[in-house]
This record gives sequence, C-alpha cells and structure tokens, in this order.
Amino acid sequence: MAPFVQYKQWMIERYGDALFRVPVEIASTCPHGRCTFCSENGARAQQTQRQEGPLEQIEAAIKFSKRRYKAQKLMLYIQAFTADLTNPVQQELIFQCLEKYRFEAISIGTRPDCLPKEAFDFIDTLKEKVEVWVELGVQTADDETLKKINRGHDWACSKKAILALTERGIHIAPHVILGLPGESSDHWKNTAEELAKLPIAGIKIHNLHVIKGTRLAENPPPVLSHWEYAEALIDFMRRIPPTIPVMRISTDTPDEELVAPHWHLEKGQFLDYVIQQMTLREIRQGDLAELRNLKPETGMVPVATGDGSITFFSEDWKEHYHTKTGARLEAQQKFVVPSGLDLKLKTSNLKLLDVCFGLGNNSLAAICAAANAKYRLDITALEMDKRVVRAAAECFQCLETDPVNWQTVLAELYYQSSFSAPNASLSIHWGDARWLIQSLEQESFDIVFHDPFSSQHCPELWTVEFFQQLYRVMKPSGVLLTYSSSLPVRGAMREAGFCIGETKPGQPMGNGTIAAKCSENLVFRIVKPFDQRRCIPYRDPYLCATSKTILRQRQEALESVRSL
Repeated sequence: MAPFVQYKQWMIERYGDALFRVPVEIASTCPHGRCTFCSENGARAQQTQRQEGPLEQIEAAIKFSKRRYKAQKLMLYIQAFTADLTNPVQQELIFQCLEKYRFEAISIGTRPDCLPKEAFDFIDTLKEKVEVWVELGVQTADDETLKKINRGHDWACSKKAILALTERGIHIAPHVILGLPGESSDHWKNTAEELAKLPIAGIKIHNLHVIKGTRLAENPPPVLSHWEYAEALIDFMRRIPPTIPVMRISTDTPDEELVAPHWHLEKGQFLDYVIQQMTLREIRQGDLAELRNLKPETGMVPVATGDGSITFFSEDWKEHYHTKTGARLEAQQKFVVPSGLDLKLKTSNLKLLDVCFGLGNNSLAAICAAANAKYRLDITALEMDKRVVRAAAECFQCLETDPVNWQTVLAELYYQSSFSAPNASLSIHWGDARWLIQSLEQESFDIVFHDPFSSQHCPELWTVEFFQQLYRVMKPSGVLLTYSSSLPVRGAMREAGFCIGETKPGQPMGNGTIAAKCSENLVFRIVKPFDQRRCIPYRDPYLCATSKTILRQRQEALESVRSL
C-alpha cells in the first residue's frame, strides 16, 4: 500500500479509470495582476501553447492524451490565469466545451478572491451537467507571505471560499507552494494543519519555482533542494487528512524558463524517492493529523545465523543484512576489533559514524566494547528503514553477558531516535545517507563503520562521491571499516583520497577493508596497486542518481575501456 493517496489510483476507484486532464485557456489575465512567482503565460499547459482558441486547445490536448497515455476518460481543466466565472463570454466557452466533448468532470482553477455570488451561481449550473471540482489557489495560510507574493487575498478569504463551495456540493482541491520567500517549516506546518480543519477533497502541492520574467526572478530567493523539499513535503502530507488524494507533489517548468531550482531527478524519480522514504521510515499521509501509533507488520522473519544471532532478508535489496556465518560475529570481527576502538577508548573520547545502522549489530557491539572504557563513545547512525529497527527490537535475544539490553536500546532508538548510557550515546538520523551526510561536520569522526548492502544492489553508497563525503567527515587520524573488499569499491575509495588496507576477520567471512587518510593509521596489510580496469568505480556526481543509473553508467565505462 502506498504511504499516501495517489491521485491516479484514487480516480480509478472513483471513476473506473484515470481521468486525463484536457487543459483549456479561457482567460488571458488575472483580475488583480500577476503574483510575484507567476510566469507570463499564466502556467498554461505546454501541449496547448501553439493553439489559439479553446476548442483548438481541447482538440490538441485530447489527441496528446490518447496518443501518449491511451486515455479513455477525460476531465476538462480550466487552467491558465484566473477565469472570470461571471463573464458571459467565458461562461459560454465553457458550455461549448462541455457540449462538444464528453467529460466525466470539470476542474476549474481559480482564486479565493474571484468568487462573487454570480460565480457561485454559474458553478451551480455546471453541476447539472458534470461533476465539478474547484482547484483553489491558496498557496499558504500566512497573511504576511500572501502580501509579499502579491496574492491580493488573505487566509480568511481562502477559508471562506472553501466553506462556501463545499456547502454547494463542490469538491475543493487547494493549491499549496512550499518554499515561498521568508517561509520556514513552521509556516508549512501551520498551512497543513489549517487546511486539515477544512472540508477539502484533494490537494496539490509543489515546491517554489523561480521563473524568468517574473518579479521573483529579479532578486531570486533561496530555493529548496530535492532533499529539503522531500522532507517538507513528507511532513506536510503527514498533517493532512489520510483519505484525500494528493493530486500533485511536483511541477514542471521548461529548462529555458527556469531560474531555480535545478534538480537532477526527473518527476518520476522524485515520486519514487518520496514513496521509498515514507515507506521505510514508517510514516504515512495523515499519521500526525490522526495521532495514530498503529504500525503495520514489518514482514521481516528472523533468520538464524551461525553464532546463534539473527538477521533478516531484505525483499527490497534481495540480500540478507549479515553473513550467515554470524551476525554478531561479523560486527565484532569486521568492524569493532579492526577499528581498534577498545584501545583508543583508553586514551580519549571517540566519535563513531555508523552508516546503514540496519539491525544495529555494529553500533551495539561498539557500545558493549565501551561499557567499561575509561573514555566516552558517542555514535551517530544513519538509517533509512525504521521497519528493520522495530523488527530487531521485537526479535533480538539478549545475552546475559551484554552490558546493555539490546532490545531496550533499539526500542528507544525507534521511538526517540536516541539512547544514552553512562559512558556512551547513540543518536540515529532517518533518511537517505547521501543527503544526511552532507549536514555532518567536517573532520568530526574518529571511526566510520560503512555497512550498506552490496555494491551490486546498493551502488549509490559505494560511489566516489559518497566516499568523498566520508573522507570529509573523518578526522585526519580516523579510520573507516567495511566488510567489502571488491575492486570497484576500493577503486572508489582510492579516488576519494583514501589509503587502503585489508582486514582478515577469520572464519569463512571473507576479508574486509580498512581505509584511512594517512597510511600511518593503517595497522593492517596495505593493499598494493591493482588493475585499473577491474577497479573502475561507481559514480554519482550529484549524490541522487538511482541504482540502475549508477550501474548502467559503470557498465558503459567498462565497455568503453574494453574497446580501447
């Protein structure tokens, strides 16, 4: 089940099929002038910009929808600028469109200050012919922001319009923009919570685009990166009713018109990212609005390993989290022991970064090693999947020799994202490690545990660029430990600036890798230079590419070298 109500599936359930929008322009301006973010074409649809009249626009849009999407059912969409629903000419154009073509519904984009009584009366007549939606340009619930962007109305006007339209049986879908000038997460939270109090039937959300030729472009404000917008969007959706469809989470602006932001994700990739983050972090649309604590089953079944500890199999990455030889044993022999953690804690406090916390074996083994140490151990963990932490807390069997109860630690991390002991602490950050690591301080960690799924299944955390981030956050004397000894991984480490050594944990587990900024900090055998062709690394220049893209690009690089 998707973590939020996606519009297409909602339409299929309501109408028997998805309704494809047929955009038409019946207005050429807005009654109050343009908002500071509005383009000269009033957000006119790209596929109809070459047609002049409404009927020609409809013809073009219907052909486009049927050719590209095999559309069977249609919705008339009064889109660009703000239609004057009291204007007899514009009213007649809408009637003509409805009479000439079959539409299941009509959606009218308008503003809350453009709905006098005459407009309501006209909408009532439309209801006799077709189901009516009004997409209302609300943008924000903050009056100061509304003034800044030249909206010409306040939040009270938006509330009044929503309530009045709902009383007449009209479906309301507010438009909201996140990232408007001067706004912060508190503003977005307030807008979501205010809308959640009202009888809305759907919602459209997107991030702020700065477009050439707008007043906003004269002095462009800071805009949200795709990571920042994803976090804002997810928090917003958590505060709105869980049953309404989310009709849009992003928008398009042609590259030649866009000033900012310039993302490196396509719309579909961004949608996949948001769904992944919400699913793995066990958050859903409306869960904050409803204050629900019920969680679905994780679906994770404990798998016994050779040392008596458990692991899980990930259906997402098609791998076990640990070697079948022993989950605890792997944490001890591939991470804790070769890091020299116990010796280092005899002389100073340590900061440890655990990338891909998973079930928590590596961090928990480190906390146990620090239980009687002279100095303190503070761990920062990065993890995307809350489900595995909850499943581990439910399934772990503690040992009498453990100085801390592993189940208790994991439960506290799941609910509070932190745990503290007399001489150790552990805080966990939820989300994509590629984004989270960019906010960590430079040269702040003595030890890094790097434990993602294998590079064949999760290449995004084994790239040159990600290792450059790990290099950045490590102290000059720091060391990095990982279970992997693959040549592409070591090639990426080398290109990121690391010196590389090899760990030999014993048991049938295979050798691991230790990396440092300076070879003097490598107490294990230093790896000699190796065949450059075999160690062509994975790359992710913008730290946001999909695994398929990263794998494909490396394969192309391999084929290019072979052809020489």
